[in-house]
Amino acid sequence: MNRPSVIAAFVAVFAAVSLGACKTSEVNYRAAYEKAVGNSDDEPLDGTVYGEMRSQWTATTVNTASGTLQVRTQLVRVADKGGGIPENLHRYNVVAAQFKQLFNAVSFRGRLADAGYPGSFVVETAEPYYYVVALSTDSPDEALAALEKIEKQPPLSMKAPCPFVLEASARKVTVSRKN
Repeated sequence: MNRPSVIAAFVAVFAAVSLGACKTSEVNYRAAYEKAVGNSDDEPLDGTVYGEMRSQWTATTVNTASGTLQVRTQLVRVADKGGGIPENLHRYNVVAAQFKQLFNAVSFRGRLADAGYPGSFVVETAEPYYYVVALSTDSPDEALAALEKIEKQPPLSMKAPCPFVLEASARKVTVSRKN
């Protein structure tokens, strides 16, 4: 046997043995899964950004002329690029969507405006987390009516927990002074 064919035979045998040893199996997958589970901190959801958001919510019930309204209270402000005017942020806000990315919230706001809610805008929390507000009002009756309308005929696909009513506990207040 000449030298090149010995090397080729050696490489072929080595490759066959190596590839055979790398086969995945259910045992290998299970071992990797157990290792990953063992290394996790088993951190509950309450320790995540979502948990922080929920811990900042204060849920209250508001009585209206036509029923009761479940309201979540949270510190928010109108997002700079959210298509809203701070003066349009009122006490009760019907939230149609929530996002971790401003780009996604602004995109949803545009689609919501095209679907019949031209006054919609985006508010942000301190995390930041972004809510798309379909309607903002100082009247709990109007908020309840808008919430029921959106629940019955959603303008766009919404994921739970939306829609809901958010009470903006931090609003920019405009003060007009007369000289």
